[in-house]
Amino acid sequence: MLAFLKKTKPKKVGTSSNVLTIPTGLRSQIHLDPVNQAVYVNQRLQRSADALDWIANTRRHPQLDCLKVIWEPISDVTARIQNAHETGSLSDTEESEDAEVRDEALALLREGAESGVSDIHLHRKERHTEVQFRINGSLVVAHELTNEHADRLLRAMYTMATSRDSAYSDLSFQDAAIAGDILKGTGLANVRIVKGPCLPVSEGGKFMVIRLQYVKSGGNRRSQPQQQTTFRTPRRPEGKLKLLEYGFTQSQVDRILNIAVSPSGVLICTGPTGSGKTTLLYEIALHKARTQPERRLVEIAQPAEYPMHWGIQLDISNALTSEEAGREFRARLRTALRMDPDDLSIAEMRDSEVALTTFDSAQTGHFVMSTLHVDDPFDYPLRFQNMDFERLSFRTTCNASIVRGVVAQRLLPVLCKHCSLPWTVADERLPRRTCEAVPTWGEDLSAVRRKGPGCPHCFGTGISGRTTVAEVVETDEQLMSDFVNHGVAIARHRFRARPDADPSMVETAMGRVFQGLVDPFAVTATVDRIRTRDAVMSERLSGAKLP
Repeated sequence: MLAFLKKTKPKKVGTSSNVLTIPTGLRSQIHLDPVNQAVYVNQRLQRSADALDWIANTRRHPQLDCLKVIWEPISDVTARIQNAHETGSLSDTEESEDAEVRDEALALLREGAESGVSDIHLHRKERHTEVQFRINGSLVVAHELTNEHADRLLRAMYTMATSRDSAYSDLSFQDAAIAGDILKGTGLANVRIVKGPCLPVSEGGKFMVIRLQYVKSGGNRRSQPQQQTTFRTPRRPEGKLKLLEYGFTQSQVDRILNIAVSPSGVLICTGPTGSGKTTLLYEIALHKARTQPERRLVEIAQPAEYPMHWGIQLDISNALTSEEAGREFRARLRTALRMDPDDLSIAEMRDSEVALTTFDSAQTGHFVMSTLHVDDPFDYPLRFQNMDFERLSFRTTCNASIVRGVVAQRLLPVLCKHCSLPWTVADERLPRRTCEAVPTWGEDLSAVRRKGPGCPHCFGTGISGRTTVAEVVETDEQLMSDFVNHGVAIARHRFRARPDADPSMVETAMGRVFQGLVDPFAVTATVDRIRTRDAVMSERLSGAKLP
């Protein structure tokens, strides 16, 4: 067994002899000030049995019988802990534990170097910690550790650094570098570290990515490593792709997967709030984790809506204003690019800096998925141009090697088949011209239904669920050239006039209308106005002709 995997004898917590020792799982959330007879505790632990038991046991100590408990925000507790580190009041227990695993941290670096590893990833999850090696471009699992042992290893690895912050903080994003004599005999010239919290933060989630830089180029691979480690592929999530169940057509699923398999570039999902964009990104990420488990995904979200145990999720939860959120997104994205990612999922390109960094990421070999609030998929370059006319001009954003695809989608309510009613052109909810346009989209008007009064089957709502209507645009040089040279309108018409183009959302929605699944009124309220089919096609063909 490798040195850094050796087991240490567990310490008892709560006895009078070592009551000053804060349990590992609580160290980043409690600061004990024995001089002033006070303990500062994260206010979210007020119902934590472990925290309350530790406080009760601490008060039994003969020197702390008057202990005051002060509940305060975690940010204040963290500041106190950092100040204690900076003023040299790190506990003897923590110092001795760091020294104890220092050799183990060096052994991990040595093992990585002997295996020709470019990066080492430590991912502390809810129940265990995975140590992954990047070998020949692929991630493999090298070891699995208990979280208690991993916490000590992470701290020791960081405190070995010659260039770092003065204090180690579980709840801060920190960079560091190890160099000099400490690396002698490893074949390494320098080790770069980036670390920080990740989901689930409440369970101590954190990551550390270690970049190995060798004395000699090409790594330090030996014909027979001193330690034989059995590597395995990261675990694949269970389940199957659900896009067909959500309402995407098979053709659309094929297009989306064709975009998602790209090694680099950006996939943009567009639509208003509540249109299913985040769910689509999650399903794509889940599919990639099943088919390409050796790739590292880093997600940045506010907040993260779906747990992705196979990836590293950076949550933005404390931003009070849009400006603060924008700054946090930019900072997290810069951190993510130092975390050796293959795939990035960015909740939203909300400003020019995030958009520019996203495009830079795509150009440097990362596949990026993100969302953009815009109604029509072909309007995405206008949205970027409005963010920054100079830096996000069409010549920057209309590049087929950067923007690989755009998906627009909406969620339409599905009619309850038990209480829906026949639709007629006398529908009082719709303008007369819209009522006259509906029959032009199909042959059997008797199949068209409208929302009913509700029944026990639909809990009185008249709706039995929701279905996705989407348009998937796979970009190419011709489309991007049309954007730059002729503008959005002509680019849109010329692309949709192609015989193999995906139908627009209105066309797909009207197909669902004539299947009796969707109320025509829902199409106008959620997707777009309904015009006659002949008018739409005539406009498309005339617009596709270059002037």
